[in-house]
Amino acid sequence: MNLPPQPKGHPIIGHLMGFKNDPINFMLNSAAEHGDILLFKLLNKKIYFLNNPEYIRHVLQNNHKNYHKSPGYRPLRLLGGMGIFTSDGEQWLKQRKLYQPAFSHKSIETYSHSVIQNTNELLDDWALQLEKGETINASREMMKVTMAIISETLFSSKIDYESNLWDAVSYALGWINDRALKNPFVLPANWPTPKNKKFHAAVAELNALVYKVIAEKKNNNDNPNDLLSRFMNPGGDLEGLNAEELRDEVMTIFIAGHETSANVLMWTYYELCRHSEVEAKIFEEVTKLGDRELNYADLHELEYTAQVLNEVMRLYPPVWHMGRQNLAPDEIGGYEIPTGSHVRISPLVLHRHPAYWENPNSFDPERFSKENTAKQTPFSFIPFGAGPRLCAGRNFAMMEMVLILAKTVKRFKIETNENYFVEMGPLMTLRPKDDIQLKLVLR
Repeated sequence: MNLPPQPKGHPIIGHLMGFKNDPINFMLNSAAEHGDILLFKLLNKKIYFLNNPEYIRHVLQNNHKNYHKSPGYRPLRLLGGMGIFTSDGEQWLKQRKLYQPAFSHKSIETYSHSVIQNTNELLDDWALQLEKGETINASREMMKVTMAIISETLFSSKIDYESNLWDAVSYALGWINDRALKNPFVLPANWPTPKNKKFHAAVAELNALVYKVIAEKKNNNDNPNDLLSRFMNPGGDLEGLNAEELRDEVMTIFIAGHETSANVLMWTYYELCRHSEVEAKIFEEVTKLGDRELNYADLHELEYTAQVLNEVMRLYPPVWHMGRQNLAPDEIGGYEIPTGSHVRISPLVLHRHPAYWENPNSFDPERFSKENTAKQTPFSFIPFGAGPRLCAGRNFAMMEMVLILAKTVKRFKIETNENYFVEMGPLMTLRPKDDIQLKLVLR
């Protein structure tokens, strides 16, 4: 069989060490050297890596029914169960129908009030921290505010940030990533190794939180129109979720709903530390709206702020890799893809492809001006996925991130440090390896 080119690897374990030691640079360098379709090997497992927008369109859209989630998602199911992020087929379709009303434009406008209120509380607290001469830990603070917003808007039960939740999510995602991407030589998850026991303890802690949210909703439902209520009693011809399904969806929303937006905002503040001219343009844009409180309608006026966030998601897409497995034989780029093959796509690698992005490693929000966006190659920018599985919450996330960023820059100036450098931390999501620390000045 004619196989795609492959990087040099070990004769037995193949490319395992590349994924284990530095998966991001390994994929970036391999794609740069070997082209838009290449083959990785992990023992006897073949992984077809795609880095061409047309190939990716084929898998995620044109022939999407032939591609289900790859076995690499099995470890994630130990945390999120069969929620909408990990499910396939009819189950996913049912879940998608339950989600749709929660992310209508009318619903998102309602959620914007919670975003504004929670952001105001956050910024007031920052002002108090600054009075004490403290720096702002943007990583923890973004987790705090997005956690409060997602729980308040979709569950009507505000979850207060605590460091133990950060630690539980961080450990669980790291454990999952090791199994899904870096290290296939691991004992089964139910073996009582120290790492496995710590993972199950983290899941138990998160489960306790999720079951508390569900119990509170059942005991006192002040808002029968939120997403959690719809999960229980959707109405129409849809059935409500059973106890296990309910847990899986709430866990999925809790993790994905705050983790991804928080990561994008962390990286945004990091880049603003290094690019004062970008922060100045955001400030200019938001001050044109006057001294009044921002609102949902202002999103149409905050175009440059949205450009900044899109450029951050180009360089640091929160879901930075995804896997699929084909149910029937296929052909991509002139190569046969046998049934059951593993196919991997990395938005991070795609978003830095020099054929589609000029000076791809530089930070330039002007790439996402209306004029330049119109010239973009379709499927060359996929921070929210693509095709039928395009993220249902993408408009919610953009609304949330634009308002948080605009309000922050309006109130505080970030001290510039062009030499500030933080490595990427490739967990299941793309966090900064170290917490982002900000020095702010009250405007």
